[in-house]
Amino acid sequence: MDTGMTTGNYFEIPLDRIDVPEDRARNFDPMAASALAAILKVQGIMHPIRVRADGDRFRLVAGLHRLRAFEINGMAEIPGTISNARTDEEARLEEVMENLGRNELTALDRAQHLYELKVVWDRMHPDFANGGGKTFPTGDEKAQIFGFATEVAEKIGMSKRSINIAVKIWTGLTPDSRRRLVGTKAASNQSEIKALSEQSPVRQERIMDMLLSDPPIAASVADALMLIEAGVRPSEVEKRYQAVHRAIEALDDHTLDRVVLAHEERMIASLRRQGKI
Repeated sequence: MDTGMTTGNYFEIPLDRIDVPEDRARNFDPMAASALAAILKVQGIMHPIRVRADGDRFRLVAGLHRLRAFEINGMAEIPGTISNARTDEEARLEEVMENLGRNELTALDRAQHLYELKVVWDRMHPDFANGGGKTFPTGDEKAQIFGFATEVAEKIGMSKRSINIAVKIWTGLTPDSRRRLVGTKAASNQSEIKALSEQSPVRQERIMDMLLSDPPIAASVADALMLIEAGVRPSEVEKRYQAVHRAIEALDDHTLDRVVLAHEERMIASLRRQGKI
């Protein structure tokens, strides 16, 4: 079909000619679409959707919430651009990369998208191996092949270490935990979902039960773990101690020395109270 469209330009696309693939990288949130619809009524659309030509129709690549928001507002057409993707894998890669560049992603969304990016990379580069297993390149030595770490860092400001942590979080979470986390406060807190992902499937289920009970039995994953292991909920003092303890434990020696010097008088006074000096 001759659409008269040039890749990279914006065009008005009839909503009734756009098909949405079932296998989407990002979950659809009806409440988010309704909220977006109200915003778009006032300020209009800032980022056109992305589609692939498919005969006399179009397949959505990126922009499902924008598409549904236009439907809610009763619009007949939506601004869009034609994708360069030639295959389903390239379209998925394009969808994931666009979503990763958007600010409203939760920590859970971002972990899922970075995992999706890894999966797409594996399928597009079946001969690439690292340590005996297929993976996406995360080091500068592979920049000439794909430049994964560099490209992602430029788009969303994440380090290679952060990317690897996010992928590990997604693979560590059980499918049930992923489903139950959607829409929760914990989904936006990487520390929370990381702590959850490090637990066994049985513990993940118990923790999610505690977080989602009405009223909640535990306010955080740490609270839930304390209840499971010690049978008591930590006090506010214990929570502060654990938070500071984890932060100090993660410091390198140089940074730790700076912290000690900055609080030298209090550190010495504390050691004297305890009879250490």
